[in-house]
Amino acid sequence: MNATAQHDDGPWADFQASAQPLRPMQTAQPGAARDDAGPWSDFQRPTQAPAAAVPATASAPGTLAAPAVPRPERGTLHELGRQVGLAARYGLEGTAQAAQLVTEPIRQNITDPAAKALGFKPGRPLSEAATQLANAVGLPQPETAQERVVGEASRLVAGAGLTMGSAGAVSALPGITGKVGTVLAAQPGQQAVSAAGAGLLGGAAKENGADPVLQAGAALVGGVGASMATDAAMRLGRGVLQPLMVKRAGKLDEQMARVLADVDVDWASVPEQVRNGMRAEVERALKTGGDLDGEALRRLIDFKRVGATPTRGTLTLDPVHVTRERNLAKIGANATDEGLQGLARVEHENNRRLIDALNVAGANTTDDAVAVGQRAIHSLQRGLDDEKTRVGELYNLARDSAGRSFPLDGSTFTRNANQALDDALLGHALPPSVATHMNRIARGEVPFTVDYAEQLKTAMGNLRRATQDGQTRLALDKVRAALDDTPVLGLGQQTFAPGARAVNPDNLPAVPGVADLGEDAIRAFNQARAANRAMMQRIERNPALKAIYHGEATPDNFVRKFIIGSSAPTADVARLSRELARDPETQQAVRGHIVAWLKERALGGAADETAKFSATRYRTGLGGIGDRKLRMFFSREEIDQLKAVGRVASYTQAQPVGSAVNNSNSGALMVGRGLDVLDALGAKVPFLGIGPQVTAITRGVQQKQALDTVPVLVKRARLAEKVPRLAPAMAYGGLVAAPGLDEGEDDQRP
Repeated sequence: MNATAQHDDGPWADFQASAQPLRPMQTAQPGAARDDAGPWSDFQRPTQAPAAAVPATASAPGTLAAPAVPRPERGTLHELGRQVGLAARYGLEGTAQAAQLVTEPIRQNITDPAAKALGFKPGRPLSEAATQLANAVGLPQPETAQERVVGEASRLVAGAGLTMGSAGAVSALPGITGKVGTVLAAQPGQQAVSAAGAGLLGGAAKENGADPVLQAGAALVGGVGASMATDAAMRLGRGVLQPLMVKRAGKLDEQMARVLADVDVDWASVPEQVRNGMRAEVERALKTGGDLDGEALRRLIDFKRVGATPTRGTLTLDPVHVTRERNLAKIGANATDEGLQGLARVEHENNRRLIDALNVAGANTTDDAVAVGQRAIHSLQRGLDDEKTRVGELYNLARDSAGRSFPLDGSTFTRNANQALDDALLGHALPPSVATHMNRIARGEVPFTVDYAEQLKTAMGNLRRATQDGQTRLALDKVRAALDDTPVLGLGQQTFAPGARAVNPDNLPAVPGVADLGEDAIRAFNQARAANRAMMQRIERNPALKAIYHGEATPDNFVRKFIIGSSAPTADVARLSRELARDPETQQAVRGHIVAWLKERALGGAADETAKFSATRYRTGLGGIGDRKLRMFFSREEIDQLKAVGRVASYTQAQPVGSAVNNSNSGALMVGRGLDVLDALGAKVPFLGIGPQVTAITRGVQQKQALDTVPVLVKRARLAEKVPRLAPAMAYGGLVAAPGLDEGEDDQRP
């Protein structure tokens, strides 16, 4: 090659082989500096004379030593190629050095002794072999102190990468080995920074002539210091950026709150995890221009609550979008290409999400209606039994006193009872046995005492439970109420019946006509009677308690009759809810049964795996219960979640006026099979490309347009959509609309 010829052969174009034959590099003479540039040292610029030896100058303490030979001038492209080569050398050598943690003990203790015993030469360290390989393939060598220091750092980083990668694989192993691997693979970024700091400071110490001990110390300080500095920088960054991010999120929240208020949605009441998922999408939407669409945002919140996947059609309820998506889903489901089945699988997954949302809310309970009814009845019965026991104890205290045979005013009782029966026209409905007792009391033929009155109450209670006649029950209730209101006669007041006199066991001075048997006895009777009256009033106001008290409650329809059913008044349900709140476990069982009942309405009793969620039946059931009843058993957030399930079901199943969904599925079947045929033809006749073209278009409509919901979160001018000519048009047969432009694009048809 001509010594004066120039060849532009890439990054090494400025260099060419010397006209002299290649020769081993000579040892530098005293006073002369050696340009140790690795395998490239035998190449030089032919147009320049060799650089004169430049004696090294003394470096100031703590600074890197100046290179003995000035660095050759290189072009940008040449320098870039050289730096890439240096990086490759550092990576190769650093990886080998890290691997020596495993290979060196094996070499020194196993392979080298075996080689010596067999008469072979011992092996070399892996790092030495890596350096020789780098030299052999012509990778450049560092020329300056700065490059050598950077090289030390790069080798340690490369070695750390190998170590962390190996540790990550080891972490999957069981026992202590896996735990050690997990520790070594933790915080990869922090480890890389620490390795770089150790390499930089250790390399700088080496360049300044430090001994190995000082080099190791400097490397340790560099590794720890770099890690600490990184932590401090990250904390500082978080401290600076977090307020800005909070302020930015606050402004976005204010904007969303204003828009959602127009569609009756309280942004502050939306769960935080839902709001976090909304913010990023809303920011992207705002970047496209336009104002936020409150209706689309409201529907997106519902999808986020349920965990379902929205589409453009389900967020906008636009008949064109809905038609495209539903028909394309049917076509994809009828085709064999899995790439076309995206929308069909989204529909299936959304149906599953609706069912899962109800299960999470409590519908997955194992208790059926009978079991829940039994728990509720037993819980309420325990409460009634406890209260009746307390009333009985109060009466026992009164009976155990001297006033246990204290007389009641029989004439007042019979007069009031007969008046109540006459007013309600129920005299004929009173059982004869009760009428007989009333007549005997009126004539004074029996000692009408507290004991007698209690026995009469027990007898009337038995009669009431034994009959199903409504008038008979009402007549007994009238007599019972009159009996409860009958006054007690004072001390010394004689009744017509023998033995019905209020006695004075302590022979205290008596005042005729005054009930001074003793203040304690009087209070005991009054307290017992008041407690009994309060219990009975509470029972009468609560149909469920009343049914339990009279033994008429049945477990199989208890919840439906007294809570869920439309015939159950809200006020009665409220009183029953307060009773059930005394037993949290029973109340939770009732809550779960309510959601399970809604799920049964939505699925029609089918199993979760095969059921299709019915939005109509679910929302009818939810509306039948009503918000007021739901609030007695569920929190506001739980009710919002139940309602969101119904709304999402409606969004995903709605067919707005103007839509043209092919519900018969016949056309979708033909088109799906047609796509399969076109794919087959396209494979056999590659130059046609018909099958792949149709497949690509359909997949684009499904995934890019239908599932990219960000553009529909903002309002835009509704311009005419362009309908591109699809090839072949006959494949769609007019069943599926062609993919249109995003809102906002101009119609460019001629």
